[in-house]
Amino acid sequence: MGRKWMGIVIVCALLMVFSGCHAKREVTGTTERTPAAALIKPGEKTGTTSTEGKATSAEMAKALKGEDIPVRQIPAKDFKEPSAISAEAARIFQNIHFDFDRYDIRPDARETLNAISKYLLANPKMQVMIEGHCDERGTREYNLVLGEQRALSTRRFLVTLGVSANRLHTVSYGKDKPIDTASNEDAWMKNRRAEFKLAE
Repeated sequence: MGRKWMGIVIVCALLMVFSGCHAKREVTGTTERTPAAALIKPGEKTGTTSTEGKATSAEMAKALKGEDIPVRQIPAKDFKEPSAISAEAARIFQNIHFDFDRYDIRPDARETLNAISKYLLANPKMQVMIEGHCDERGTREYNLVLGEQRALSTRRFLVTLGVSANRLHTVSYGKDKPIDTASNEDAWMKNRRAEFKLAE
């Protein structure tokens, strides 16, 4: 009887030892796997794409909600007219316009902004200054705020299209820089705008 119990105890002890080794092997096995990078052959594509210059999912979510997205810093660069960059940039970066006393993006501006976003995603080093402008009606102070809102809504729209917020900077000139100095509806329509300046 004593031998039988002794045999059972030995068998149980051996089972515990083997199961312990097996568990240890599983744990260490997870930390000793070959890194995925080591499995990729030289010259083989990994399927990943560059995220340089692209908006993060958090930025896009904020832009879709109409929330402000801070910029880390404005680069110490000279922003130029698109025509000073290239003929292609001059063709793409057209002014967009706004309705009286409004800063929401009009349907006719979306095609322009879509083209701008594609250009920026293809040129991830390019920085943009978005200028908000207004017509002559209203006080200077009011128009500075309205111009800022126009620039910010343009920026948010470009972020929803995938452009990183850190590449898009804003400034408001209110009614201080009209394109047309006449006092009529045609001139006012031209002056209610967002303009784009570029830096490489």
